[in-house]
Formats: sequence, C-alpha cells, structure tokens
Amino acid sequence: MTTYYTTSFRGIGQITTRELRQKFGNLPKRIVTHKVRDYDIVQFDSPDGPTPLLQMGTTEDIFLHLATIPIKGDKNDLKVLEETLQRSTIETAIKAHRETQGPPRGRSTYRVIVQAQMQSWQKYRRSHMQQAVEQNVRDCFPKWRLVADNSNLEFWLQLVGNEAVLGLRLTDHTMRHRTYKTANRPASLRPTIARAVVQLTRIQDDDLFLDPFCGAGTLLVERALAGRHKMLHGGDTEEEAVAATLENFGKKHKPHNIQHWNARKLPLPDQSINKVATNPPWGRQIGSTSDIRALYQSAFSEIDRVLQTGGIVSVLTSEWDLLKRIVSKTNLTLTDHIKDISVLGRRADIFVLQKFV
Repeated sequence: MTTYYTTSFRGIGQITTRELRQKFGNLPKRIVTHKVRDYDIVQFDSPDGPTPLLQMGTTEDIFLHLATIPIKGDKNDLKVLEETLQRSTIETAIKAHRETQGPPRGRSTYRVIVQAQMQSWQKYRRSHMQQAVEQNVRDCFPKWRLVADNSNLEFWLQLVGNEAVLGLRLTDHTMRHRTYKTANRPASLRPTIARAVVQLTRIQDDDLFLDPFCGAGTLLVERALAGRHKMLHGGDTEEEAVAATLENFGKKHKPHNIQHWNARKLPLPDQSINKVATNPPWGRQIGSTSDIRALYQSAFSEIDRVLQTGGIVSVLTSEWDLLKRIVSKTNLTLTDHIKDISVLGRRADIFVLQKFV
C-alpha cells in the first residue's frame, strides 16, 4: 500500500472523497480529510500506482505522502524536520513522480513549500520549517540544486493541527488549470470547482445536460470530460461568453448546442433536460437585490419547466435565502447541501435539487 493525498478547495474535500469511491470503488483505504487554510486534504492508501489518480477532476494536486510529524511547538520540531526523510524514502517517491511527470531534464532541482497557519504556541516561523526540510533534502541529495521557482521536484509541508504532513507533489499546473481554457471570462469558475458541481448531478451516459449561465463554458467542458453524454446545452446573455465557450470547446465534446440566449426564457422544449449544473450570478457579480430576485425567479422557473421528472440540478451560489424562497415555488426539492466552498477568496455553497413530480 502507498499513501497519497490530494488537495481540493475548502469544502470540496467531501466531493473528492465521493469521486474516489465512484472511480475506484473500495480500493482506496483509510480515507481521512483535513483542512489547511483554504484547502481540504484527502489522504488515503492505495495498492495502485499514481497514474489512475490523474483521472480525478475535483483535485488541485496529488501528492505522495512522505511523513506525518507530530508538532510540539518548540525548536526541537525543526531538528526532527531536518532528519525525517531518508534517501530511500525520497527515491521511492521519485519513481512515482517519474510515472506521472517523466524523467527530469538536466540537473535535478527542488524547492520546499510550507502551507500553514502558524499558531502562538509555535516558537519558530514558517520560514524556519521550510529551511529545515530544505536541509533534510540537501543532506540526502547534496548534488541537487535548491531553486525559488520552476523546480523539477516540489516538497510540500502542510500543518494540520498538531501534525505536519510532508509530501512530494506528483502533478503540475495542468491538473488544476487544465489545458482547454484558452478563453477566459471575468470571475470564470475554477475547473476543479466546476467538476465538483458537475459531480453532484450523478453523471450518466444518457445525460441531457444544461448550463443556462455558461460563461466561458467551464461547467459544460467539465461535464464532457467527466464521461459520456447524450447532449450538452449551454448559453449566455453575452455574445462574448458564447464565443469563449465555443473556443474552449473547439471541435470536441459533440453533440452540443451552444446559443446566445437569456436564461429567463430558454429556447428548449418542456422536460427536455435531465441534468443541470450552473453558477448563476451571486455576490459581487450582481446588481440590486430586486434584479437578482427577478433573475433567479425567472431562471429557476425555466429550469423547472425544461427539467424531466427525476432530473437533478446542482447550483453554486451564495444566495441561499433567495434560492430557498424561489425553489419553494417550483417542483424542485433540496436533496444535498455542500457548505462553505472557497471560491477565489469568497464563500458559496453547492445546492443539489431534484424534481420528483
């Protein structure tokens, strides 16, 4: 068994756990979730190598777990951090790294990243923890070069309560940013959060999927990447957003229907959709209270109209009170509520609704 862990945005960790179970069944063992600042850590054991984990859509990064070190707060912690890793442990981790990233080009370089909310009982700084791990790696591999950025290898130290979790990052920026987003829009949704919203629609091959507020098309593309579909419908009131969606789609992910439309009056037949995932305007994205109320009322009435009985709607928004009032006047029922998602420094929730009649 090898121990891995993933990082997801705060609040997404429980959806990452669900995704692990859906993709790999009972193979992941001892799944444990921690929180570090604005991130969730999901740690688990697996008998397999790391390559299958690259299929995960809700994670920012994947790490091979190297050590968990108890932290007491005194300077003896730094001495422990300087001596924790053995050369053989790092060599085993490098094999996993090469499986996901290939061999390094040229001389091996490394850096250490510390992600921690320092506590008053700690008698040292974050930088001291970083320097201790750097020294540990240097002692094991004196010919490696320590760099400030763009390294071959990244060692991460994340403080979880009274423990420090140390791991080697096995993924690069394409895991979290993807490669399809050639066109972006202001407040465009992070792909991993979009995948989490999509994941909650219970993905099936016969999905007739809709995003009535498509923006740059992130939710639509993430649904396409998550599995087979019957049709993808999406649109936006802004022509620039529709153009961005079409650019991000390219010639892939067919069949799809992307239109310039108003979500208040969708050009779709009654009961023609069985899954909806959407990120309607909320927070600083909206105008007056009356504007947002009117928009939500019209849009969710339309979603109710086009949704088939049994259909599922997954919504990312901070407008919980408004959504609750609007939904009470439709045939939609709240079935799941994922709270306190971190979205670019702001907080929102994911609400899952289902139409039973």
